[in-house]
Amino acid sequence: MGKKASGVGEEGDGSTGKEGYKLLGNPTFKKLENGRFKCVQTGHELPEHARDSYAHSKHCRLGLIDAALSKNKPPLNMFNQDPLNRSKLICKLTGDTVNKSEEHIWKHMSGKRFLRMLEKKETETEMEGLEKQVENEVAKKTDSKANRRDKKKNKKKEIEDASKVISEIRDSSGKNSGSEDDDEFWMPPVGARWDNDDGGDRWGSGSESEEEEEDAIGQDGGTEEDNHDAGELSKRAKRMSLEIGPSSFASRKKKKKTSAT
Repeated sequence: MGKKASGVGEEGDGSTGKEGYKLLGNPTFKKLENGRFKCVQTGHELPEHARDSYAHSKHCRLGLIDAALSKNKPPLNMFNQDPLNRSKLICKLTGDTVNKSEEHIWKHMSGKRFLRMLEKKETETEMEGLEKQVENEVAKKTDSKANRRDKKKNKKKEIEDASKVISEIRDSSGKNSGSEDDDEFWMPPVGARWDNDDGGDRWGSGSESEEEEEDAIGQDGGTEEDNHDAGELSKRAKRMSLEIGPSSFASRKKKKKTSAT
């Protein structure tokens, strides 16, 4: 009975030994508590002896294709379900419509058109990857250059700021030192004295000197004449001293000293 079922399964499918046979492999079965087995891909339950015949059946093979489409599993990731026909697939690369069978899928993927489009797509993908890699490398280099420029600018700015601070400190210290020197070495203005000393009597008070000046100014106009007379007297005294000579004065002084003794 089991051999008959197996033979029916192989002959009923009509795909044994054909090109693309079992392109998606064998189904997966899960044992249930009642002793039966359940196909994980299709959900069909069957006895243990019917697993091999079911794995070759058309229902199971279509179930494997639908499961691979839903999970986007290779090689069905290159196809989409035709929305107008449940038994058809549409190729993503070529746009061709293919029957939903492992034999037709295999033939389509082995054709020159599909392989040419696949090579073109792979080349484009590689070129895109290389372009992205080059762009990333260029971006890294530009970023590194920009970072170096920013570092140089920041360093230059720090140096300028430090030089400004140093110059401000020097200017402030110079101003302070100049003010201290001015306070320490202050000099009165020309023609004035801090003690109001006019060269007069240094023992008298300022009020007495002022009174004397007022008295001198308050005298009548004979001061100029008195000064003139005093000058004439001094001139005469000088002439007499020159005529007499210094020896006469010295002798007189000595005689006075001896007589006094």
